[in-house]
Amino acid sequence: CISATRSAMVLGQVDLLALAQHAAGLAQRAV
Repeated sequence: CISATRSAMVLGQVDLLALAQHAAGLAQRAV
C-alpha cells in the first residue's frame, strides 16, 4: 500500500536528518 512506502520515505528522511545533525556535532567538536 502507499502509506507504507510513504512512511518508509519519511523514516529515511528522519535518518538522514539525524545523520546530518550528528555530522554537524562532530564538526563543531573538531573545531
